[in-house]
Amino acid sequence: MVKAGFRNPWFWVFAMTAALQVFRGSLFDTTVFTLCTIAIWISASGVLGSRFGKRLKIDRPWLLWGVVVFTVILSVFPRHSYVHGILVLAILPFVLRLVWYTDRGPKEKPDVRMARARLIWAILAMLITAWEFMANILGQLVNNLHVYPTISVLIDPILDTIYGQAAFVVLWLLIGIGLLRLWERR
Repeated sequence: MVKAGFRNPWFWVFAMTAALQVFRGSLFDTTVFTLCTIAIWISASGVLGSRFGKRLKIDRPWLLWGVVVFTVILSVFPRHSYVHGILVLAILPFVLRLVWYTDRGPKEKPDVRMARARLIWAILAMLITAWEFMANILGQLVNNLHVYPTISVLIDPILDTIYGQAAFVVLWLLIGIGLLRLWERR
């Protein structure tokens, strides 16, 4: 049971990302990615069992209001500010509650195409994480992050504008809503 957490590829993606944040010296990002790594391990290992209630249902108007409010707040305040950190940490318990719920009923076994797609996404995520890790290390070793740019260095000029920041926040929130399948009718 405990070993199952270590077999989850997402555990390793987040563990590598947490290690990168340690190397970067970013305490906040290290904390966030370490907590996510632990949460993934707990979830995948089944340590907590099924002590959670039913899946939360959120009406679409509330989701849309949430996207608007978060977009405004996260676009107006500077990136990497205390406001951003506090807001992201404040929604973390809510997001964890959305993710962890007691599954009921029979589960379909993924067909070959779905299993292959999951594997491809996991491998892609691990490769991107490894690329980011190496680009950051090499950039810091030569004392110039633009020689071996990471994805964040490449998109920083876009995110330095309020419109770029707003577009990123909307995209980030919509991807999260999609991954959590919150648009589905229940």
